[in-house]
Amino acid sequence: MKRFPVVAALITRGGKVFLARRPEGKLRGGLWEFPGGKLEEGEEPREALARELEEELGIKAKVGELLAEVEHDYPDVSIRLLCYACEILEGEPQPLEGQELGWFSPAEVDKLELAPADRLLWQRLRRAFPLQS
Repeated sequence: MKRFPVVAALITRGGKVFLARRPEGKLRGGLWEFPGGKLEEGEEPREALARELEEELGIKAKVGELLAEVEHDYPDVSIRLLCYACEILEGEPQPLEGQELGWFSPAEVDKLELAPADRLLWQRLRRAFPLQS
């Protein structure tokens, strides 16, 4: 099965991690995830992530270094999830796609029901970047 690249943002503020909840009715609805999305044809990962953050959350963000990469096979698709450090330059995140949004301490993230690929990503980020609980 072809592996699709998907980009995700690690946005932190005051020791908290920003996450979005997939709307009910969507694939993997109700699960929490790092904001981001799929690359469009010919798009670079950082460019795609900046676009997704603006489309989904109404923010302008600086997309920084690649922090982690995980691969996951869902029943319907195989993905390669690339997570970048991001900083909000302009705006406050808004639920433009009807999604629930939140800022969580690392200990709270540990207890959330994350999408499977995002759970793998969080385990990697948690080890590499021990944020305060």
